[in-house]
Amino acid sequence: MWLIKLPFRIIALPIMAVVAVLSIFYSIALHLSSFVVSLGFLLLGFGILSMLFQQMWIHAALLFGVAVVAFLGLMLAELISIGLEALVGKLSKFIFS
Repeated sequence: MWLIKLPFRIIALPIMAVVAVLSIFYSIALHLSSFVVSLGFLLLGFGILSMLFQQMWIHAALLFGVAVVAFLGLMLAELISIGLEALVGKLSKFIFS
């Protein structure tokens, strides 16, 4: 049985290595971009408060929409990162079992 699994393990090993490297770089980029996005959220929050105090309701709503889109984009990126890490885990379980 192990002889049947051997070619699949040989094929899966470089795929796992590539996905692991991509997952590491993607995770680093995600954490760095979350710092930038958090500064953007801070600026958007100040902008929204400024627009609300000046009673510019439509501009405040537009800034809030931009903040929501940025938040959803960040959550999608985190979901992709979790999926890549799960894929590496499944491939390593397949190779080493």
